[in-house]
Amino acid sequence: MKKRYVLDTNILLQDPTALLGFSDNDVILPSTVIQELDENKNARGELGHHAREAIRLIEEARLGGDLTKGVKLRSGGILYAEPNGVSAEYLPNGFPISVPDNKIISTCVYLTNKDPGNKAPVILVSNDIAMRLNASIILGSARVQEYKNLVVNQDRSFTGHTLLDVPYEAISAIYRDGVWAGKKTRSKHQWNDELSENLFVTARAIDPEGNEKTALTIYQKGELHHIDEKRTLFGGVTHKNSLQRYAIWALTNPEIPLVILSGPAGTAKTFLSLAAGLEQTYTSQRARDRLYQKILISRPNAEAGDPGFGYLPGSLHEKMTPLLLPFYDNLENLLSRNDEEMTRAQIDDLFASGVIEMCALSYIRGRSLTKSYLICDEAQNASQLLIRDIITRAGQGTKIILAGDPEQCDSLNLDSHNNGLVYAMERFRDDPLAAIIRFGDEQSVRSPLARDALARMNSL
Repeated sequence: MKKRYVLDTNILLQDPTALLGFSDNDVILPSTVIQELDENKNARGELGHHAREAIRLIEEARLGGDLTKGVKLRSGGILYAEPNGVSAEYLPNGFPISVPDNKIISTCVYLTNKDPGNKAPVILVSNDIAMRLNASIILGSARVQEYKNLVVNQDRSFTGHTLLDVPYEAISAIYRDGVWAGKKTRSKHQWNDELSENLFVTARAIDPEGNEKTALTIYQKGELHHIDEKRTLFGGVTHKNSLQRYAIWALTNPEIPLVILSGPAGTAKTFLSLAAGLEQTYTSQRARDRLYQKILISRPNAEAGDPGFGYLPGSLHEKMTPLLLPFYDNLENLLSRNDEEMTRAQIDDLFASGVIEMCALSYIRGRSLTKSYLICDEAQNASQLLIRDIITRAGQGTKIILAGDPEQCDSLNLDSHNNGLVYAMERFRDDPLAAIIRFGDEQSVRSPLARDALARMNSL
């Protein structure tokens, strides 16, 4: 049955092309939504860009007819603008009509009532959880949903690494030759259906004496390639578990321009990323010999276009500094062999000399980053479109690291099913240019107290 989808403003601010995402169904924009788009069109960064893009798409449709009577969309659906239906009479007591969300809900009730003969259900689409809760009280749960086109169909069993039992001669070959091609049957490897490109594999076998032997490898082009377990990073940093070893290999391999590190706090995602960046950027005395010319650090909620952020006093550096304190903490740990004053002076020098720069993601669109090492921390707070913009900014010789915990979204419109981090993980899971590692709680390297707190207080 054909449906009538009423869009909340946040849908278009996340993905302006959502207008075209409902096939041949009706898409309805309450007047409140159009007004809110207009209010956001001059906002800095991603928010303003998406508002303007949505307005352009609506204008493109308007040129094809009367929006109040319906205009055909490229997707095959019909776009309507609904100027009526904003009235307190459609809402229960306790839902003031002055609230924009309630105006949209009121319009949904109006559309349901104004044409009883129209059997097409009116469905409100919103990525705001609170909006969906309030709307379901009035409209019923069946008439409220999130924008499913942004939901990532994840394979939650995929971690980027696996344990594989192999013959003992395979372990010997991996350490001796650095590679094992596996057994072949009819020109196919025995594991072709099990392993994907750039999957980290812990090969395990039992030696003739009955002892377990393992080798850390990566699966590439049908072969297991040995990963050197001795690499250290800036400040003498080395791995504390096998997953960190995999991460160090990926972070220091120039042939892997995209590294995605996912998992809970305390698994050293940011620390290792920064140590690897300094190892490949700061340790070379001559700039021309450096693998990367600079390290760019940022977080999605550190955008200059974030509501209210642009009004903070000071320069962009001063505005962003409080939001990037985790990087400062990690730098202090990496440089802590000096006394406190020398450590602070060295950190200041890293920024003053341009070795490390803050990167406001609201300005990343249109840039082309060459020979840069970009760390996007807390990437779960980035929308799918922002993650796309970040990755597509990579120029020649640039490496991008996305780090975060998909379960810890701070944005009201993002969750563990639709955020940019899980989107990137799913899209790049078998790409030869990307390496993905999902850490677990057991890989936490924080203090015993922090680990105990995670175990005892995880229900909060």
